[in-house]
Amino acid sequence: MLLGLAALGAQAQKPALSDLGPTASVAPSALTAVQSLIDAGRWKEAEGALRSYLEKNDESAEAHAMLAYTLLREDEPQESLQEYNRAAALERPSARILESVGQDYVLLGDWTDADRWTLRAIQMEPTDADAWYSLGRIRFSEQRFGDALSCFQRVLVLLPRSVKAENNLGLAYEALNQTDAAVAAYRQAIAWQEAGPANQMSEQPLLNLAVVLLHRGKLKEAEPLLVKAANLAPKDSRIHEQLGHLYLQQSDYAGAQREFQEACRLDPANSGLHFLLGQAYRHLGRKEQAQAEFAISARLASAGTPKAP
Repeated sequence: MLLGLAALGAQAQKPALSDLGPTASVAPSALTAVQSLIDAGRWKEAEGALRSYLEKNDESAEAHAMLAYTLLREDEPQESLQEYNRAAALERPSARILESVGQDYVLLGDWTDADRWTLRAIQMEPTDADAWYSLGRIRFSEQRFGDALSCFQRVLVLLPRSVKAENNLGLAYEALNQTDAAVAAYRQAIAWQEAGPANQMSEQPLLNLAVVLLHRGKLKEAEPLLVKAANLAPKDSRIHEQLGHLYLQQSDYAGAQREFQEACRLDPANSGLHFLLGQAYRHLGRKEQAQAEFAISARLASAGTPKAP
């Protein structure tokens, strides 16, 4: 066995991957159409087609691996691991497969195994920028911020001008209290994406830079960043929350009420957002609506719903 995987819980065991030798076969032509479904993100159709294919071709390592990846993308990590195990029993797992196994463990909240499998993928393929990025995200989640920083720096060596790596570099610097370096990284990520295709713009570096600027009291600089981020990701409650904070600091209580109201609509179970909306109503002199929001916030908080940071 290549490596034993820990138990999922009291009733089930995570599968173990087998290391039986080199990769042996190329995907049969019948799987080409299924790969097209996967490439298009049509996960349910791909899953159905692969299960039908495996009914008559259960010895196909490629089909099991494709089904495992499809299940990963459908947020079914336990079933995905089982399929990766079946694939590994037939043919040696590739580095890309081991990286995906790591992502299954991310979904399961098992950071130790996520780290272990992703690191193994890197050991097999040390120039895989995606694997280094995944390891950086895992180590950031483990609060190993220095290690995460090193991973994102490695990504940028392998894949220069990667916006997501530069943005995450900023997050790692910020977690290490190196705020000036974080700001520089966010600005660099924004500059790179503005020089690239418009359809690949991300709201993340805009939001992250704006939050730092808000904390520094630079409201005029933060506002256009948040407005642009909201245009890119109008359903992200965090952006509307930060706009609400900005308008509160500007004493624009009607603007704050509008943004906190939208944030509550997008994330209605967040007790902290209802509390902030109540504050905006209070500033506007709308006492009954303020009390109603404070009551909702208290009820959600008592039920164990975390407040907004």
